[in-house]
Amino acid sequence: MTRMKEHTFRVLEFHTLLNILSDYTSSPLGHSNCLSLEPSCDIGHIENEQKLVSEVKLLIQLKGFHSFEELTDIGHHLRTSLVEGSCLDPEDLLRIHRIAQSSKQTKKFVLSHQALYPGLSHLVRDLSFFEGLIKDIEKAISTDGAIRDSASPSLKNIRKQKALLRRTLQGDLESIYKSKGLNEAGDEPLVSIRDGRYVIPLRTHLKNRVDGIVHDYSRTQATCYVEPIEVVKDNNKLSELSHIEKEEELKILCALTIAVRDDADHLDKAQIILGRLDGLYARARLSTAMNGVRPIMSQGGSIDLREAKNPILQSMASDRDAPVPSDIVLDKKKNLMIISGPNRGGKTVTLKTLGLLSLMAQSGLHIPAAEGSSLPVFKNIIADIGDDQDIQAGLSTFSAHASHLKYMMEHADEESLILIDEPGMGTDPDEGAALAMSVLDELTRKSAFVVVSTHLNRLKTYGLLKERARNACMEFDPSTNRSLFSLRYGTPGTSCAFAVAHDAGIEPKVLDQAREYLDQDEVQLNRLIDKLNCLKQETELEKLEAEHSKEKYHSAKEKVTQTLKKLETNQRVLLKEIRYEAESLLNQAGEELKELVNTFKRRGRSSQASIRRRFDQVSKELIDNLSFEKEVKASEPRGFEIGQWVRHKELNQEGLILSIDRAKSKAVLKARNARFSVFLKDLDVIQDGKDLGPDRTSGHVLLAGYGEAQKEINLIGYRVADALPLIDKIIDKAMVEGELSLRIIHGYGTGQLRGAIREHLKSFSCVKKVSGADAQSGGDAITVVSLA
Repeated sequence: MTRMKEHTFRVLEFHTLLNILSDYTSSPLGHSNCLSLEPSCDIGHIENEQKLVSEVKLLIQLKGFHSFEELTDIGHHLRTSLVEGSCLDPEDLLRIHRIAQSSKQTKKFVLSHQALYPGLSHLVRDLSFFEGLIKDIEKAISTDGAIRDSASPSLKNIRKQKALLRRTLQGDLESIYKSKGLNEAGDEPLVSIRDGRYVIPLRTHLKNRVDGIVHDYSRTQATCYVEPIEVVKDNNKLSELSHIEKEEELKILCALTIAVRDDADHLDKAQIILGRLDGLYARARLSTAMNGVRPIMSQGGSIDLREAKNPILQSMASDRDAPVPSDIVLDKKKNLMIISGPNRGGKTVTLKTLGLLSLMAQSGLHIPAAEGSSLPVFKNIIADIGDDQDIQAGLSTFSAHASHLKYMMEHADEESLILIDEPGMGTDPDEGAALAMSVLDELTRKSAFVVVSTHLNRLKTYGLLKERARNACMEFDPSTNRSLFSLRYGTPGTSCAFAVAHDAGIEPKVLDQAREYLDQDEVQLNRLIDKLNCLKQETELEKLEAEHSKEKYHSAKEKVTQTLKKLETNQRVLLKEIRYEAESLLNQAGEELKELVNTFKRRGRSSQASIRRRFDQVSKELIDNLSFEKEVKASEPRGFEIGQWVRHKELNQEGLILSIDRAKSKAVLKARNARFSVFLKDLDVIQDGKDLGPDRTSGHVLLAGYGEAQKEINLIGYRVADALPLIDKIIDKAMVEGELSLRIIHGYGTGQLRGAIREHLKSFSCVKKVSGADAQSGGDAITVVSLA
């Protein structure tokens, strides 16, 4: 790690954050994992780590999480097991057992929910179940570290012999105690153990009554511990069995050590993964505690931190004095931010927050900010914050800062974040400001993201003049002389030194004298800055009001649009229903008309009046059903004339306009042998006869004169074969409607069509007379038919 990187971590308090993170772990393994975190420049790795934290966070919320509380580092034990002839003790094996057991439980737990947590499932796939090792250790060693009788048949048998021999020794010693008259005070016989041998405690003056070996005395010398000669043999045998027992136990432990050696690689991998999982567990808990979010990471994107908070301040603060969130925004066009404002206003905290959140994100942690916050991946994060005087190196404060500025310019590029607190400090203000501006020129030229804090008015002016720079200030309440700790963009801020000094208790006369020493240009600039800030606040209030009005307008517009769409939908549904009803009525009317025509043919002219009345009734009912009186009146379409052929758009029906009521934008349409009222807006004119059916041509087949005394049909241009069926139809219609005269226009031509028509008319019993028209009305170009 370079000295500058160490310096950046120190001034941004990155290691302090890692210590806070490690407090959320449940094991020493996780603690070590958290403390070893470092930022990465690999966006794939960063996004994977962030995703894993999100999965663990969700897992904790929905299912809880497997505890790693008792897990400790077994690396030393694994290395010991690899030595030929080595033997791990029971406590070492229990630590290994906990790792193996946790590996099994964790893998089983995570894989049972792998659909929800694919990243974690992939991570735990390398964990082993260690079924055999777990079973062997549990069979041989109890939870308190003792070797179980079940560890081997030989051990069980040895311990059985020892237990039997101990009972024998205790019985023999109690018998000797009683038989030798050693219980003068009526004490119960006692048996004790010294150096692994069974003995009886005697008052010292009674020891000559027993032949045996004195092994020990009490501290007062009043009691001695004697091994009677009668039990020496059994004690020897018990010692021998204890020795054999230890050899058997050692043999068992060596066998278990070999089993550990066989699984050493898998155990080492399991320990690493479990430590990593506990570290992820800590990251998820920290994210929950600080309301963290997964930031959007990009390669070469913009900085867009919304409601960002400093995580260290947040961890130390109570709910009442929680840090004020700030929006920190920089992009490639505006890659330099100059923050000004009062002392203790939060400028340095803002720099540290940006730097620390960038380090957090690139270390795979969630950040305390609002959803949608985004950060680029920085190759270099360089911070120069605070007094860095180095006495050992012989560097003054300014020398140290100059050294840092040199490093920044040498290493800055478009993937760098540069944070500078008070550039130009520690030397002459004018020279320091000039140097700072030159350095900022170089850094912005290299497209690095740069954020600086300053009290120098020259740097504030620089921020107003430079195209790639933006000014920001920490807001200050002049009424209370208190900083609001919130960041506002667009204008610089004043330092408010006199207000802060007054609040600190400096006498007013001293402050008045200080004001007299001020450079008047500086005073004027500060006044302009204050005035600019006031104007900006007023503009922002007006903007908010305008946006509020705009939102209300759009909301009302959206409601009207939705209502219109709903009405249009209802109208379309209603028209379809009416169309179906109209078609049904038209079909019904057509059937009735056919029946009436047949009746007329059977009965003759005497029934004509009743047929006419019935037809008028059906027509009226049809018109009444198809008159959409409740429909909204539309603007009247232009270009409709009586006698035009049109198509009804909704009914897809062609018809002839018989009359037009322009006041109501309606027309009477004749179609399918019926008349009905329609809106003009629902009609399309059939142009040039292109859309007419095969039984008519524009301008030729027209049954005109509705309501007049005569009917007329124009057959000019028709062939005989096409004209005669039309004659049949028009005579049928005239008879049904009670017409007594019919005019057929056929023209002069060769006379073939005229002759065929007049010859055809003779076949009708209802035709009373056939003649040409008078000379003034068309002569032989027209045939007049009188009907009986």
